[in-house]
Amino acid sequence: MDPLEQEMLDFYRTAGRLQGVDDSLCTILGVLFLEPREIPMDELARKTGYSLASICNKIRIFEPAGLVKRIRKPGTKKVYLIAEKDVLKILRRGLILKQESVIKLAKERIPIILEKYKDKKLTQEQREKLKIIENYYKGMLKFEEIIKEILKKFDEAR
Repeated sequence: MDPLEQEMLDFYRTAGRLQGVDDSLCTILGVLFLEPREIPMDELARKTGYSLASICNKIRIFEPAGLVKRIRKPGTKKVYLIAEKDVLKILRRGLILKQESVIKLAKERIPIILEKYKDKKLTQEQREKLKIIENYYKGMLKFEEIIKEILKKFDEAR
C-alpha cells in the first residue's frame, strides 16, 4: 500500500473511531472508497487482510446505507464491490436513514408512552422521567425538521 493510501486509511480509521465504528469496517470502506473502479471481493480481502467471510459480513452493514454496491459481471462468479464516491450523497443518505429509522420509531412509540402515563399517579421521580421522555420526543421532532431543511439544501446543491 502506498503512502497516499495509508494516510487516507489512517484518516478513515480515526474518523470511524470518533463515531464508534471499528477499524475493520473503516479499513474495508476506506480501501473501497479509494478504488476508482469496482474491485473483486477476493482482492479486497487480500488488500485488507480480512477473510472473505468477514468482508461479506461487513459489506452487509454498508449496503443498506448505499455506501457500497455488489456487482456481478456476466461470465464470472466473482463478486465485485464499489463504494459510493460522492460524499454529499453519502451524507444525504445517512440523514435519510436516521429519519426513516430512529425518528420514525420515536414518532410511532413515544406518543403512546406519553399518553399512557400522562394521567397516571406518578412519583416525583417518574414525572421527571416522563418529562425527560417528552423532551426527547420534542427534540426528535426538531431534529426531523432540521434534517428536512438540510435535505432541501443538498437537493439545491445538485
